[in-house]
Amino acid sequence: MYKKKFLDIISHDPEINEIFKILEKMHLPEATICGGTIRNLIWNKQTGHQSSLKLGDIDVYYKNSNQSYENFLMTKEILAQNHSLYLWNIKNICLPARHLSHRRFYDSIEKTIADFPETATSVGVQKSRLNGYHVIAPYGLADLFELQVSPTPNYAVGQAGHQRYQQRLTNKAWQTRWPELTIND
Repeated sequence: MYKKKFLDIISHDPEINEIFKILEKMHLPEATICGGTIRNLIWNKQTGHQSSLKLGDIDVYYKNSNQSYENFLMTKEILAQNHSLYLWNIKNICLPARHLSHRRFYDSIEKTIADFPETATSVGVQKSRLNGYHVIAPYGLADLFELQVSPTPNYAVGQAGHQRYQQRLTNKAWQTRWPELTIND
C-alpha cells in the first residue's frame, strides 16, 4: 500500500530525479538517497507543506571499496562546486566514519540504513536505468507515512543508543515544523 505511494512521490519529484541524474554522472556505486532527505520529502507531502530539497542536506550513501579517502574528498568537492544548489551529505560506507560521527557503517547499504535512529528515517531509494527504483525500508514505510517517530531497535528504551535518539528528538525539534507527528519512545 505505502510502497506504491512512495514510488509515485519519488518518481514524480523533479528534484529527486535531478539528484539521481547527478549521481549517475558521478558513477557512485549503489548510490542511495536516504535518511532525512527522504523523510522530510514524504512528511512534507503528507502534511501539505511546501517541499524543496534545496533547503536541507541531501543524504547520499554509496558503497565503493576501491575509493581512497582523498578521492572521496574530491568527489565531495566536485558535487559541492558543480551542483551547489544542494547541500551534499555524502558517505561512502566502505570508508570509516570520521571525527565525532555517531554513524556506524556496515557491509551493506541496507544494514547501514537499518541502523539509523528512527524508523521513519531508515528509508532509502536507489535508481537504476534497468530496474527503476529500489526501495530500502528495513522497518517498512508505515511510520513514515503515518507521521510516527519511533526508535529503531538499537535506539529503543534500554539500548545504548537510546540517549542518542532522545538527543535527536530534542535537537531536530520536528514537531515544530510538523505538529502532526506522533513521537514514540
